[in-house]
Amino acid sequence: MEPTSPTQLVDLVRRAQRGAPDAQRDLIVAYQRRVAGFVYAIIGRSDAIEDIAQLVFIKMVRALDRLQAPEQFESWLFRLARNTCIDHLRRQKLRRIFLPFSPEHEDVPEPTGAVDSEELDALRHALAQLRPQDRALLALVQEGRSHAEIAETLGTSVAAVKARLHRAREHLREHYQPHHEN
Repeated sequence: MEPTSPTQLVDLVRRAQRGAPDAQRDLIVAYQRRVAGFVYAIIGRSDAIEDIAQLVFIKMVRALDRLQAPEQFESWLFRLARNTCIDHLRRQKLRRIFLPFSPEHEDVPEPTGAVDSEELDALRHALAQLRPQDRALLALVQEGRSHAEIAETLGTSVAAVKARLHRAREHLREHYQPHHEN
């Protein structure tokens, strides 16, 4: 059962908190694509995305009973995902967000209407210069989160989110230099 309303989500979270395996599974199924996309946005191309997403859900199940307000489940889950990604990056001591392609990926054709590869490389380079926390912030924005939702997820104020977002975008602009030959 995928929750279709806030009330259904709260009911599902409460059942999962009581240890109902079907409710825990339903939460994982309902959020697995969004969490995987969020993880990808933070750590970039990596064979670890699936493992990290799985780790997020393992942590979710283990810590669910400590979530005091089930209506804040989504913010709590994405904060858990963000922290798991940042921990992964720290452990790996990655300086770059996107790992280079493997040789077997070189011959994969670009989909129609795709972004110019040089432009994409420039964007990847710019993102790689940002701190993991700033990449996480931009990932939340990209997912369509409001400033208030982001503030709740990060445990900070809306003003702080706006200031950090402004700085992250400025840093991105400083490093983003698409190569256009006109």
